[in-house]
Amino acid sequence: MNYKAYNGYGGFNITGDEYEVLNTHTPVPWCNVLTNERFGTLVSTYGTVYSFYKNAGEFKLTHWCNDWADFKPGEQFRGIYDTGYNLTYGFGYAKVREEHGNIERSMDIFVPIDDDVKVHYIEVKNSRAIDKEVTIEYTPDMVMGVAKEKASPYVLCKIEDETMYFKNPYNEFFGNVTTYAKGVLLEGTEGAVEYDEETHTVKVRCIAKKDETRRVAILFGATEEGLEKAKQVIAKYSSEANIVAEYEKTKAYWRSKVVRNFKTGNEYVDILANGWLMYQTLASRLFARTGLYQAGGAFGYRDQLQDTLALISSWPERTRAQIIKHAHKQFEKGDVLHWWHEHNSRGIRTRFSDDYLWLPYVLSEYVFKTKDMTVLNETASFLEDKPLGEHKELYDYFAPTGVYATVYEHAVRAIKYGLSRKGRHGLLEIGDGDWNDGFSNINGESVWLTFFMIDILDRFIKLSEMMGNEEDSKYFANERHILKHTVIDYAWTGEYFARAFYPDGTPIGTPDSPDCKIDLISQAWAAIALKGYIDCKEEIDLSLESAEKYLVDREHGVIKLLYPPFDSPKNNPGYIKAYVPGVRENGGQYTHAAIWLAKAYFEINKPEKALDILSILNPINHSSDKEKAEIYQVEPYVVAADVYANPDHVGRGGWTWYTGSSGWMYKVIEDNFNQVETETTELKEEKKPVKRATRKKKVESTTEEIKEDLTTDVENVE
Repeated sequence: MNYKAYNGYGGFNITGDEYEVLNTHTPVPWCNVLTNERFGTLVSTYGTVYSFYKNAGEFKLTHWCNDWADFKPGEQFRGIYDTGYNLTYGFGYAKVREEHGNIERSMDIFVPIDDDVKVHYIEVKNSRAIDKEVTIEYTPDMVMGVAKEKASPYVLCKIEDETMYFKNPYNEFFGNVTTYAKGVLLEGTEGAVEYDEETHTVKVRCIAKKDETRRVAILFGATEEGLEKAKQVIAKYSSEANIVAEYEKTKAYWRSKVVRNFKTGNEYVDILANGWLMYQTLASRLFARTGLYQAGGAFGYRDQLQDTLALISSWPERTRAQIIKHAHKQFEKGDVLHWWHEHNSRGIRTRFSDDYLWLPYVLSEYVFKTKDMTVLNETASFLEDKPLGEHKELYDYFAPTGVYATVYEHAVRAIKYGLSRKGRHGLLEIGDGDWNDGFSNINGESVWLTFFMIDILDRFIKLSEMMGNEEDSKYFANERHILKHTVIDYAWTGEYFARAFYPDGTPIGTPDSPDCKIDLISQAWAAIALKGYIDCKEEIDLSLESAEKYLVDREHGVIKLLYPPFDSPKNNPGYIKAYVPGVRENGGQYTHAAIWLAKAYFEINKPEKALDILSILNPINHSSDKEKAEIYQVEPYVVAADVYANPDHVGRGGWTWYTGSSGWMYKVIEDNFNQVETETTELKEEKKPVKRATRKKKVESTTEEIKEDLTTDVENVE
């Protein structure tokens, strides 16, 4: 079989919707996330990482290990998936294949959308001249809590009705959850199933007669609805017909959610855009909220809101629901929870300065694209006020106050709160960090945040006009005008824009700065926020030229967040300096920010430059042969949060799967490329030059056009 971008470890199939791993000795574990919105599992080339229920961080069912150098599977197999196997990863499933002594073994792993169970559907084919007994063992390393060290001693196990059941009655929030493991001999298969209560092992023995195929299943699931619910699910998936039907249903579900047909003119960008980006966003970021490098589980205010930007066209109901959910997490002052857990409504209040502004940003984007103005009048409660006092953060339960406001009012409150926090130059305060959490000790002003606010104010000038609210529109226009002149007056260096200021006025991100002479997101968002000002064209052009000059490293395929890294700064910018220079936020590539550079080029109508940036960021280009793959190390089929720029490890990928970079990359592509609808159109597209990356017509062409369209739509609904 021919593979695309084969690198000695694996490659994409011809259609690009599966990744085949033929050599599972990958530099680090290459993973796939299989999940519904409650239950999920993480599988890898090194074995099963772990499974979880309801919250991937707070209620791990099995042990999570992210130490790739000394990896221990959270669920151990023997007889399959333990040596000499190959893997296929697809949207919602993984396949394990191996052969020993003319006995072929294959295992399809999937998590049904409607049932909280992981199905291991195993086929054994005997090509030998004699009958053969094959034994497959499955041992989950049970945790049923946050961490093995603290929770596993309290896990209780019992065997009943040929099923192994587990509980942790001492877990504060999940003490009523029943977890189970079950071995099943499917129709026509001879053999036996045994359980070891002490080691938690399920042993399935089947007789594979010569030249015949036999099938078994191993189920691992969880429920809060008691033993009877567990038995119902077990009974359902003890039928091979039901397993096959649910497997096909699961694959069909994921294909309907993630498969697209973009033609960007770049084959490798197309592979990501036509399935993998959306799968990463939905499966890892929104459903599971986990990955190998972080077992998260929580909802981040800025995080999951940004993720749903990628869903506005294909799943607008989900974006709408996310907007309302996040509006409920705001305090009356205007700030919000930085993150929270759904199962106990506990979260963390901080002084981060950008969290709350993502509500108006995502809300405006949703309304402009869907023309659904009804969301503006949905109501959401505020949270009770528990002041931070002298603390930087407070983790607690914050009850709803019962005081409600419309979603539009929540968004306006966020904007006004942001505008109330200005520093010595009149730029917005950075708080304990803006988008870059690592700037936790600057406590001055943020240039990037000011640009972000300028863009949001432009959006709300239009949105308030659409609502007939002239007072708000004038207020936003006046504030935008002031901020625009302020940022030019104080943050422009002559070559590019500064990044921030300490309280005493000392700048960060200027030619005179000892560290961080230039920062990427100030330049990208200067273009995004100021593109409508003709008198700012020179500043925009020079800023992006400077970003190219200092931050885009084409030789190593890295786009740095800032340059040079913080090494021994005179002032302490925050925990960013704890990172090794050239790693993560400290001068490495932070892909989330680098995608904004591509967005900036699209915004100023330079699609060729934007596509070039997307190509540099594309993980397939970092791993298209063995030499590249061994430098990059991480998965080729998902976007990495970061890539190292440190000379000792330049080009090495860092955190993967659980990163907002996937949603932003998808959105930038979707906003600027059309999908091909027919075979004829596809052939025509292929004959075009690179410029076939045609821009879509801007949604916000004129305020009056939008208002007219919205009015028509509302009338039609009525």
